[in-house]
Amino acid sequence: MPNTSPTAATKIFQRLKGLQARMQPGEEPILALPAIWDGGQSSHSTACDVIITNQRVIGYYYRGFPRERIFIDSLNLADLRTVTWRKKKYEPVFREILVSNGRRNVYIRTPQQKSEFLYEALRLANDTTAKPESAATDNEVETQAQQPTPTSGQVQVAAKSTGPVYTREQVRRSFENSSLAVVILLVGGVLIEIISLFLLFTLHNASISGPLFIAGFVAVAASFLARRGSTK
Repeated sequence: MPNTSPTAATKIFQRLKGLQARMQPGEEPILALPAIWDGGQSSHSTACDVIITNQRVIGYYYRGFPRERIFIDSLNLADLRTVTWRKKKYEPVFREILVSNGRRNVYIRTPQQKSEFLYEALRLANDTTAKPESAATDNEVETQAQQPTPTSGQVQVAAKSTGPVYTREQVRRSFENSSLAVVILLVGGVLIEIISLFLLFTLHNASISGPLFIAGFVAVAASFLARRGSTK
């Protein structure tokens, strides 16, 4: 269970430089842990800290060297519609949490133990601290409660006010596009290239080392292609 004490929030602010200045009025951090954030706004994922506050789930990092760089992306907890914990076949280390507000999907990847903790922390934050984003939604819900016979539109508003749906799913995917295949191709390709260079300098025979070097290069190139496919 995440620690919501002022001391915990202070420790998060001390560890993550510049975060406090980017908090909204009344916003306090509940949990922060390292993860990989994929918000679909660029061609690659971002290694950062994922922060759960009483208002948002945030991807954030601050880099001071060699030049100042700040990454921040977020979704409002009150807007979330689904939170899905996902286990992908052939990915023994990482698990993925998909959070969606109905218009945008964010994928958060962490090791299994941290993903479980993050999943439960999101559930707790929504159940105990999330506030509706707009007063208009509150007014519509109040109007619905006063009417003895709600309309279909009012029923939909009531359904949205209950919070996101939490699910778990197993994602089956081909081995060729898995992260395990990417690692095997990359490491294997690099090793083959090292062996080919060793043979070249010891035997001085390009006819032996050349094909090995080409095979290693092809394996490394294939790993990058497979990585690109695994992120889709």
